[in-house]
Amino acid sequence: MVVRENLVLGANASKNSTLTLVFLAALKGVVGFYSGSSVLIADAVHTSLDIFASFAVWVGLKLSLKDSAEKFPYGYYKADNLVSLFVSIIILFSGVELVREALLNITNPVEMKLQGIALGAAVFSVITMYVLSKYKARVGRLIDSQALIADAIHSYTDVFSSLIVVITIAGSMSGMPWLDSVGVLIISLMIFKLGTGIARDSVLTLMDAWLDKDSITRIRQNVGSIQGVKTVGEIRLRKSGLVVFGEIEIEIEGDANLKRVDMLSEEIEKIVKNEVKNLEHLVVNAKPGKMSVMKIAVPVLMQEGLHSKVSGHFGRAPYFIFIELEDGKIKSWDISENPASDLEKKRGLKTTEFLKNRGINVLIVGEIGEGPFHMLRDSFVKMLQMPEAAEDVEKVVEKVSELSTLTAPTE
Repeated sequence: MVVRENLVLGANASKNSTLTLVFLAALKGVVGFYSGSSVLIADAVHTSLDIFASFAVWVGLKLSLKDSAEKFPYGYYKADNLVSLFVSIIILFSGVELVREALLNITNPVEMKLQGIALGAAVFSVITMYVLSKYKARVGRLIDSQALIADAIHSYTDVFSSLIVVITIAGSMSGMPWLDSVGVLIISLMIFKLGTGIARDSVLTLMDAWLDKDSITRIRQNVGSIQGVKTVGEIRLRKSGLVVFGEIEIEIEGDANLKRVDMLSEEIEKIVKNEVKNLEHLVVNAKPGKMSVMKIAVPVLMQEGLHSKVSGHFGRAPYFIFIELEDGKIKSWDISENPASDLEKKRGLKTTEFLKNRGINVLIVGEIGEGPFHMLRDSFVKMLQMPEAAEDVEKVVEKVSELSTLTAPTE
C-alpha cells in the first residue's frame, strides 16, 4: 500500500512538472520571438525537451502502478528505471545542444529588442526551474524514485542554462555578448558528468546490480547476530523501480521446522527493512546447520559424573550434567545443581532459564511440560527423547545419534 501511495505521489509530481514546463516553454518562446532573442528561443526549445522528459517520467510512474500480470509477475516497477535511462540520454543531448548554442553565439552575437522584458522572462525562468527542481528532488527522495530524482537533477541543470540566458541578455545590455558562450561551455561539462552518472546507475540497476555494498555488510552482520542463525550465506538484493526484492540464505542451529523459519524470517525482514527502503519482498532460504560441537544437558539424580543415574523429570531433577561432545567424543563435562528443583511455582520455567544461561543446544529429557518445551525450542535447543531403559549418562550419550527428536511436550 505504501509503495502504491508513493507511486501516485511521484506521478502527480511529474504531472505538475510537465504542466509548469509547458507554461515556461510557451512564455520563453513568445518573449524570445518578439524580442528577437535567439538564446531565449533556444532555451524555449531546450525546455520543450524537458517537457518530453518530464512526461516520460510521468508515464513510467503510471506504468509502475499497474498490477502484476502473467508476463510481468514482479510488476511494472522497472518502467521507472527505463525512463531514468531515457532521461539521462536527454540530459546528454541537452549538453550537446548547449555547446552548439555557445559556439554559434561566439561567431554570431545577438542584438535584442525589448531587453527588459526578455531579462525578466529569463529571471522568472531561473526561479521557477529552481523551485521545480527542489520540488521534484524532495518527492523523488521521499518515494525513492530514481527516475524522478534524475528528472530533478535535469531541472537543476536547467537552472544554470537559464542563468546563462540571464547572463547573455545582461551582457548584451552591457555590450558584452560573449559572456554567455563561456558560461555555456562550463555548464555543458557539468551536464555531461551528471548525465553519464545517471545513465551508469540506470544501466546497472536494469542489470540487477546492487550499488550499496555497505548495506549488504551491515545486513550480514546484523542477521548473523540473531540467536539461532549459525551462518549467513549469499545475500541478493535488486532494485526494480521504487521497490526492492531480496533473497538471503542462512544456516540455522537445530531443525529447520516451519515455525522456526517463520520466526527467523520475520526478524530478518525487520533488519533488512531498516537498511533498505521500500523492501517489497524478501525470501529467506533456511537450512539446518550441522552441530560440530554439541552442548548437551541431561537431568540426573546424583553427582557421580558420567555414571550418574538419569532422571526422568525435568524441573524436579536435582542436578544437570553438561557435556560437550565433539565429533561423537566427549571433550568435557561438569555437573551443576538445579536451582529450581525445590521451588513450588514456576519450577519448569526457572529450570529452562538456568539451562539457557548455560548455552546448551541439546537437551536429553524424559518428561517436559508445554512452557519449557516452547521456550527451549524458540531458543533453538534440540530436545531428544530419553530412552525408557536408560541407566547412566554415559550409555545415553553413546546413543545420542539414535535418539528421536521431541516435537511436542510430553506432559
